[in-house]
Amino acid sequence: MGQHRALRTRLDCKSHLFLVGRSQTGFWVARDLEGLSEGIFRDKKAAIRFALFEGGHANAVMLSPDGVEPSFGQGPH
Repeated sequence: MGQHRALRTRLDCKSHLFLVGRSQTGFWVARDLEGLSEGIFRDKKAAIRFALFEGGHANAVMLSPDGVEPSFGQGPH
């Protein structure tokens, strides 16, 4: 009683953070902030699902209030 441990989320080397937003052409883009992975989708739900799966943890997704354009393998923008 009276003791507690702080919960820590361990992110391994396979974890990535994804930015999800709508492109100028109307598609949804999920792009890894390190430029290692991305996907282009017709709807927001599919983009978020991809980002969560590829990111490897529940906090992998950041929704952008601005547009997100695909990098087409050119690295992070």
